[in-house]
Amino acid sequence: MSSVIDGVVFAGTRGLATRCLLFVIETCGKDHIVGILGASRYEKTWWRHETSEELWQVADRFGIPFFESIDDVPPLGKFLVSIMWNEIFSARILAGFDRGGINLHPGPLPEYRGSFARTHAILNGEKSFGVTVHYLSERVDRGDIIGELQFPVLPSETALSLDTRAQLYGYALFCQMWLRLLDGSATRCSQDVLIAQDKRKPCFYPMRTMTALLDSSDVPRSAEELDRLYRALYLPPRIEPPKWLVERVLTDEVRTLIRGA
Repeated sequence: MSSVIDGVVFAGTRGLATRCLLFVIETCGKDHIVGILGASRYEKTWWRHETSEELWQVADRFGIPFFESIDDVPPLGKFLVSIMWNEIFSARILAGFDRGGINLHPGPLPEYRGSFARTHAILNGEKSFGVTVHYLSERVDRGDIIGELQFPVLPSETALSLDTRAQLYGYALFCQMWLRLLDGSATRCSQDVLIAQDKRKPCFYPMRTMTALLDSSDVPRSAEELDRLYRALYLPPRIEPPKWLVERVLTDEVRTLIRGA
């Protein structure tokens, strides 16, 4: 078994993180995990419908120390595993893990760095999407890729359905890459090299881009543009399309039904 997984600190949110953590415990044992970082045990998480067990419950069940802030994690960790973690790890934090760490990103890299990749993929009219496991780096979502998995975007895809499917593919990819880390067969590919070779085009989507979309006003748009925007912003319970967009889409649907009657 590779020594890279000695002293694992596992950080994550959502049901996907719980599933990945249980796979790590199953494959290498709980004694290799020195800490679990997750949402507060007192928080009613918005993703509680995704899982029957939160990370803190897994920690309690296996007797693993649980933390709510990375700053509280003692300097025992050697390798950091991040699954849907919602905070940026500073350079100081990353420097504390001498064997580095990996992150599961719910989007293809480097094309969809940043936040809400599923929404932007639908807005961009992508025919395929993907998930990526990459090494953590000081620059967000820019570490070397060690695994990726592509899958088609369905014609009627919403951000919610694409998010759900990305998690399913993401779990499969994580399990495969974790096993490769264990047996030492994992390889890495530099995003910078892919960009320099003109094989990939980088793009970063900051959180303010999503805020601008949600705050956008009702301006003239075609029925196709309205439909795409609605599907891209349909991601309950995290976000909902703005009221004006819902009304416009419903009005267009009613008109279509009347014309077809």
